[in-house]
Amino acid sequence: MSFDFEKANQSFDSLPYTERLKSVGNLAKSTLTIVGKDKDIVKPWIRMVVYHSIMITFIFAGFFLWQYNHLGYALGSFFLGFLLFLYKHFYDNKQEMRMSWIVYETVIGNDPSYKGATTASKELKWHIRKIAWIDILMSFVNKSKFFGGGIIKMLIRLFIAGLEEVWDLANHYLLPSVAVDKLDITSAVKEMKKLKERVPESLVGIFGIDFLGRVVRHVTIPAYTILFIISAALGYFGSELFPSSTIDIGGDDVAFSFVPIIFAFWVGKLFSNIFERTVTGIKVIYFTVFYTKITHPERIRDDMQEDLVDYLKLDPVEEVDNLEEQEVVQE
Repeated sequence: MSFDFEKANQSFDSLPYTERLKSVGNLAKSTLTIVGKDKDIVKPWIRMVVYHSIMITFIFAGFFLWQYNHLGYALGSFFLGFLLFLYKHFYDNKQEMRMSWIVYETVIGNDPSYKGATTASKELKWHIRKIAWIDILMSFVNKSKFFGGGIIKMLIRLFIAGLEEVWDLANHYLLPSVAVDKLDITSAVKEMKKLKERVPESLVGIFGIDFLGRVVRHVTIPAYTILFIISAALGYFGSELFPSSTIDIGGDDVAFSFVPIIFAFWVGKLFSNIFERTVTGIKVIYFTVFYTKITHPERIRDDMQEDLVDYLKLDPVEEVDNLEEQEVVQE
């Protein structure tokens, strides 16, 4: 893998754009190689992609219906999309917890199923809800930085006192600490502050690194730019084909349709949704493996010990052709 580890230690965000994409691609490939031994690992990812796609479609359908003057249906579509938007943190955390559990069971040599992950997550549903609420609160705190202070912001900061400074770390390690060891959120946060002392020397350099950085934004912005240019041209030259509005440009009334732009951004959002969920899945897998390697290295199956270290160091790992060959190696 052509990956500059020194730069990664400083910040993955410092990598050139092309090198970042190549590194993420190699990381995704290594992820499939290491933990792609159980097809159930991708099932939570599929459910998250479908959920967010439905949510996005309802929202954009509202804009389409509005353009065609179906105001009642538009409001209904907006409302359904809004409900799904409100619930997404809870749904995502539930699926991420299930994915983390499946990954852990896989690397310790078991044969987990999505049904088993569902059963395991039911025992952790209160923890999942608390993590979801923390996600919502932290999102509000981060966004409120752009809107100044206020009593609500102060109360939220008081409620999550002591967590904000470790949130970048907690965001990566909280899920596996709950999924693997069933720790309570408070205990998990306290334990995470001590984790660094237990990190193997070979892995100290990447402890706490958000190695994917802002890669989603760097990938999606060019795509959105191209889509906007194409759709704006269609909106202007094809104004007679779609519902259009009159725009005053330099004193002249110009017919323009927003339908192509809405369609283009809907397609773009669906694409970015798949990419974002993929990045999330990779991070859940990566940090579940990392957590297991730090806290329970003796549980990891023998034939994966060396490969997992290479994987965590973002080094290339050798592909194994099939599960039967792996079983022979293990024996």
